[in-house]
Amino acid sequence: EECKVCFNNYDEELRRPRTLPCGHTFCSQCIEDTIKNSQLTCPSCRAEHSATDATQFPIIYAMEAVIKKLRSIQVTSVGTVSTKCGQDRTRGISKKLRSLVQEHKSSISNLISECEEALSQLSKYQGQVRDWKIQHHQLQDRLYDLLEQNKAAIELLEQEDTSVLTMTTEGEAGKKQLQTMLENLNTVNTAQEVVTTIDEADQYNVEVEDWIQKCQELFPDVNTVYTSIKVQETIKKALDTITTETGATAAPVLLGDSATTIMEK
Repeated sequence: EECKVCFNNYDEELRRPRTLPCGHTFCSQCIEDTIKNSQLTCPSCRAEHSATDATQFPIIYAMEAVIKKLRSIQVTSVGTVSTKCGQDRTRGISKKLRSLVQEHKSSISNLISECEEALSQLSKYQGQVRDWKIQHHQLQDRLYDLLEQNKAAIELLEQEDTSVLTMTTEGEAGKKQLQTMLENLNTVNTAQEVVTTIDEADQYNVEVEDWIQKCQELFPDVNTVYTSIKVQETIKKALDTITTETGATAAPVLLGDSATTIMEK
């Protein structure tokens, strides 16, 4: 049985059947929704009734009892039909076919179990693979660190090379001036030339002596030399280790047969 307003079946909760003084029946929810300003207008006959709440109108218990009984009959009928259908289907299959069905069901169930086991093994193996990836990333970070150290050492050596080149240029110029002074002293003919040449020679002597002193102070740069040697030793040691391990005869990896699980391999 259904409500004539919302067309939903009556139930024992929100949509219990209630009767109005005019004799028409509707569900509790529709009556509640129809009440406006303490007045209710019957959806069927338009009669007006005073009300503030749907509970003011009586429940039709007889109708509820009938509805319960009908539902019980429907459920029983459905169960009976289902049982009979199942029995009919069973009777329609021969013993040989039923055996074949059971055999396939057993085979499928076993295959499902094997699939679940393989999925479990894959999950464990995936965890191992990800651990290896993390280790490789950590090794890669260490290699990057070595490369950065090597790069810094090269930059220091570039600066040192530039400084040496600058000082070499200055030294070559000073040497050339001294050689010129030596030639001039071999060709002086007057006292004035002697005095002038010696004064110039003394000036260049001082400049070259200062240059030699500066070379002694600047070279070698301790930080540059120490960094270069240290980085070279570290990288060579790492490369020697890699070369030794790579050159060694690796033991063959036996992965087992198809009957071995992924993690056992």
